[in-house]
Amino acid sequence: MGKAIRIKKRIPSPVEALDGPTEAQKANGNYERTDFIHADNAQRVTAFVNRGGTPLARWRPSLTTSQEAAIDHCIALWETLESAPSVTAKYGERIGGASSAEGNALRVIQAREDLWQIIDYFPGPLRTYWQVFENICRFDMPAGVAGSALSESSRTNEARANQVLRFVADYIAMRERL
Repeated sequence: MGKAIRIKKRIPSPVEALDGPTEAQKANGNYERTDFIHADNAQRVTAFVNRGGTPLARWRPSLTTSQEAAIDHCIALWETLESAPSVTAKYGERIGGASSAEGNALRVIQAREDLWQIIDYFPGPLRTYWQVFENICRFDMPAGVAGSALSESSRTNEARANQVLRFVADYIAMRERL
């Protein structure tokens, strides 16, 4: 008979301290430490997840003035369209004179026409670029989700969304002379 061999039990190592977000990153978002089990190798993983701040808010400091002007122009058009009067009745509200209602209607119509003109700058397959731009700027969609329409690789979705946002903003600024 052989000699008994003592088998050491493997003790899982504690989660190592990670380099967290920098002070500049913390100022632009709400970072939270999250521990989870990695799906591929079943190991415990720690990550810092940004629970706050939109991609547009994080990218604004690095945008050019013409890109910011184009984004602000589109946001103003969307806000004008959202201020359009509703179809249903609102009881208990004061109703302004006819001239203010006509002026508001003209502003909404003009904003709608301007927005459709801008959308028409991106025909056919380029319409996907406009949709990514709108999802990020108007609906505050996360960049990785918005960029998934452009690529199958999840690693490059955020980078592609950033490039598309800049391209669309530059093109709008050029065409609208902003």
